[in-house]
Amino acid sequence: MNKILKLALVLFVICAIVAGILGAVDLITRDRIQAYQTNRTNRARAAVLPVKAAEGEEMYVDIPLDSLSIPATVTANGQDVEILSMARAADGSGHVVEVKFSGAQGNVVMIVGVSNELTCTGISITQHSETPGLGAVAASDTDKGARFRDSFIGVDGSVQLKDIDAMSGATITSRGVTAGTAAAIQFVEAMLNAK
Repeated sequence: MNKILKLALVLFVICAIVAGILGAVDLITRDRIQAYQTNRTNRARAAVLPVKAAEGEEMYVDIPLDSLSIPATVTANGQDVEILSMARAADGSGHVVEVKFSGAQGNVVMIVGVSNELTCTGISITQHSETPGLGAVAASDTDKGARFRDSFIGVDGSVQLKDIDAMSGATITSRGVTAGTAAAIQFVEAMLNAK
């Protein structure tokens, strides 16, 4: 019995030390990780909706989703798309919407630029677990990936798979990106109409 109590005490001390170290690491890295994620999001936003702003000025103004009177899930092309975040361009040129939808191998997170005319200004896939050589091409820097993403520029909220340059062998990913783009545009339209 003494051995069990001694082992339990040793394990408790080890766990307490490890928890303390993890807490300290979290305190040290939390701000850096947040800054990295904010920078990455802003780069993706700028890639889909460039904004004219002076040095040091905010380029995008976040719009809290809970302040809107519209649902944060949009069904587009028969697929449910979750709206994760939304921001207005500081120069008034449009909005950027972060969406999440199901791809072939899991969830895909994408940022969609939406002009004031309710057309897509560009898309940027920021997270995915799609199959390399197939669905992952949608997010790649290859010519095929760039052509695929560029085929969404200028489409409106009624975009269908037949309207874009779909990737062969990656129909599920192509369908998901199409639904995500349509949902983002429809969400901005619904927000503007609700005002």
